[in-house]
Order: sequence, then structure tokens, then C-alpha cells
Amino acid sequence: MRKNIIIGEPAGALSKELEEFFYEKGYDMHTVNNLKEIILMLQNQKVKLVVLDMELLKEDLDFLTIIKGMEKELPIIVCSEHNSPELEGKIRKQGIFYYHIKSFGIEDLKMAISNAVNGLSN
Repeated sequence: MRKNIIIGEPAGALSKELEEFFYEKGYDMHTVNNLKEIILMLQNQKVKLVVLDMELLKEDLDFLTIIKGMEKELPIIVCSEHNSPELEGKIRKQGIFYYHIKSFGIEDLKMAISNAVNGLSN
């Protein structure tokens, strides 16, 4: 069974970096550039993971609550260019699976994605 993963980002850079990895793993990547599309996809198909760029959230952390209200067990990975302890704390309180700082590199993100899709705790 194919595993649907939503990548929510405004620019498309993250999905380009992950494209080959997803293909090799047999994951179906669905890239969206707004929050409304994420909601529509969650309503219309079975999704294994949502990866969100912090740029798309723009401090609207309530959106994470909406996703969790729809799919309580759905793992969410939030990726951010910049980090602050306050922001990270607020995001982690939303029950996300992993908080990825882009400067840590793509390999950390790939490991988190594999763990989330395979139901492993992070």
C-alpha cells in the first residue's frame, strides 16, 4: 500500500530535496502551498504524515490543533529555518512528531520521516 505524505511549503524547495528519497521509499508525495489544501487532502484521502514548513504556518500554530482535531494520531513534522526556544516550545506543545531545524541537514529530516511513517517514536 502506497503511503501518502503531504509536504506543505510555500516555495517547493523541501519537496525537491526529498523527491528522490520518497521515490526510493515508495512514498507518494503531495506538495501543497497553502493550509486550505492540506485540510482538503486530509478530508479526501488517507495520509500517513504531514511535513509543514514554518513559513507556511506563519505563527498560526492553531492550524496544528485543527489537524490534530481531524487526525489525532497523524504525525506532523514542522521544519523551520530559524529557531528560538519560545517558538520551539510552543510548537512542541501542539503534539507534533518532530521539530526540524533546516540547518541540521536533510538526513535528520529523512530519518524523522521514515520513523514517522513506520510508526516509530521520535
